[in-house]
Amino acid sequence: MKRLLSLTFTVLSMITLVGCSGTKEETKVPVEKVEQKQAKFDEKLFKEAGLLPFKNKKQLVLKELDSLSRAKSAHIQLKNSDEPTEKRNSKLKYDPVGWHNYKFYYGDGTKEAWLMSRGHLVGYQFSGLNDEKRNLVPMTNWLNSGNYTGIDDSNENSMIYYENKLDSWLATHPNYYLDYKVTPIYQDDELIPRQIELQYVGIDENGSLLEIKLGGTKEKVDQFSVTHVVLDNVSANAEINYLDGSATNTVESQKEREEKEKVEWEKAEKEAEEKAKKEAEEKAKKEAEEKAKKEEERAQREEQERAKKEEQERVQKENQQKSNVGSSNAYGYFKDSNGRWHRPNGKYASKKEIREAGLEW
Repeated sequence: MKRLLSLTFTVLSMITLVGCSGTKEETKVPVEKVEQKQAKFDEKLFKEAGLLPFKNKKQLVLKELDSLSRAKSAHIQLKNSDEPTEKRNSKLKYDPVGWHNYKFYYGDGTKEAWLMSRGHLVGYQFSGLNDEKRNLVPMTNWLNSGNYTGIDDSNENSMIYYENKLDSWLATHPNYYLDYKVTPIYQDDELIPRQIELQYVGIDENGSLLEIKLGGTKEKVDQFSVTHVVLDNVSANAEINYLDGSATNTVESQKEREEKEKVEWEKAEKEAEEKAKKEAEEKAKKEAEEKAKKEEERAQREEQERAKKEEQERVQKENQQKSNVGSSNAYGYFKDSNGRWHRPNGKYASKKEIREAGLEW
């Protein structure tokens, strides 16, 4: 009897355990609740904000090339664990339309660097794409890497500034997603984009948007909490023809500058010599003119003095003659140049004689 009761108790225990086990499996989180969590985001809001729909997984959308073979936009949504782990191959085979391989002088003209790079719209650290033509456009190294050569991710005018900061944001928010879109801005049929627009926003596990500010002065946040940045595709050492991608180096090489300075110095020296020579000639001419003028004035004075003397002598002579003529009389008396009367024999006449002769003393 005891053995029967023991057996009965064992059977009942087994039945109870089986029943409990079945109940535990049925109390797992229903699939419907998981689906509700994934679909919690505001689809309309995401669309109005220009975002990819939130699917709680990595997404990458690349627009097709346009009729001019230009890349149009690249849009990605990912979290930190979605980033590629393989190292990027630095060599690219595809040349985006309008790209040229120019090596230009920069800075003080002592060094050269490549002007343009084949820039990724969405960086490799996010997309894992390297030689994808829909994701490549011609960018100046200044725009792409923040410097003429090498990388300077402290330059807020560069793509690398925002890419590295967004990468850090993902690393510090491993459960959040980043929605990141990059759009080249072309003018009419130009092959080179004049600007690149970045837009980015964070997304939490529930699909709510999170504003991201990276500290750049170019950042502008819209009504959807999406941050926008517009960067210029320029380089201070070049003048770019955006229509076809050709460019001109605006920085002279050190050799060119030295040659130019030498030519300018020689020109200035020659001009200084010519100026000094001209000034010396003008001075000599002026001195000669002044000397000639003084000589002329002296000659004129001498001529005037001579003429005056001659005139005085002439007048004196005429007076003498008049005096002689006037003093001629029947008695033969005459006056000398001093007004003294003389007898015809030349001896001085007396006052009495002259009066008796009817002449005036």
